[in-house]
Amino acid sequence: MSVLPEAAAAAPRLEQLQLASIRPNAANPRLVFPQDELDRLAESIDQEGILVPIVVYPEDDHFVLVDGERRFRCAQMLGLEFVPALITSERPERDVLLQMFNIHLIREPWRDMPTAKALGRLVADLESKGEDTSDARLRDLTGLSVERVKQLRYVLTLPEDWQEYISGGVIPLNFFWELKRNVLDALERHRPALVEELGETFIATAFVEKRLDGVLTDTVGLRKVRPIINFAKADADSNTSGTSVLDNNLRALITNPDLTIDEVYEDTVQIMVEADKLERRTRSMLASFERLLQKARTEEERTQVREIGEAFLVDLTALLRG
Repeated sequence: MSVLPEAAAAAPRLEQLQLASIRPNAANPRLVFPQDELDRLAESIDQEGILVPIVVYPEDDHFVLVDGERRFRCAQMLGLEFVPALITSERPERDVLLQMFNIHLIREPWRDMPTAKALGRLVADLESKGEDTSDARLRDLTGLSVERVKQLRYVLTLPEDWQEYISGGVIPLNFFWELKRNVLDALERHRPALVEELGETFIATAFVEKRLDGVLTDTVGLRKVRPIINFAKADADSNTSGTSVLDNNLRALITNPDLTIDEVYEDTVQIMVEADKLERRTRSMLASFERLLQKARTEEERTQVREIGEAFLVDLTALLRG
């Protein structure tokens, strides 16, 4: 039997509530409810019933959902009259939002934009009360990592149409985050003259357009821009003019809509980057030989290590002379 909201006890209690007395929570960050997921859940509920009660709180003459909107929607689809519900006391929006964050951390995570917008509401609430809104504070409140908090806060600064690309799955959030870290931030730090010349918005838009046009298809490929910027800085630092020939390559990458990152990377710094990696691996290999020779307890073990090294030297010498 359904209990009336005004009769609900302060302590949480489990009741069978009339579905018609329950309202969705307008602050629910889960903005997207894929129909195929609802269909699967509805089939399960039709066979087994609602095994996990929804969570609500009383408000005026109805109840408001805190957790369980998918179960609520499936109950509507199935035409159920009553649903099991845990009735809690009414709480400030912040408390409800934080409970939603922590519930969904241990279930299916929210999608990127709903999570970002929920985090934005939390930040606004904290700011309105003069409270700490640092990344560390938001981590403690929501259970999200600091890195995730940084990503979501950055997403909220993007143009609305770019946020729509994320929501619609056109461009993933990680693309914009990699673009920020490996292109925009790196340019601002090491080649600020280029940013001043072209403008940060123009630069960011150029890469987004390349993604939309299929010129850039690999989000991780944006990481190849950073070494070009780093080598441009090193080159400029060694010149009295403070400029680098690589600046022209970076400028072309930004202004030529058909030029790919791989093309510029291979034409400029690929050999230098790979040579740096090879040097580090070589040093690591030498350290491994030294460690194994020191750990060898018998002459037989030392001979085995030496033979590996000597065979490698033969192959390497033939390669270098060839």
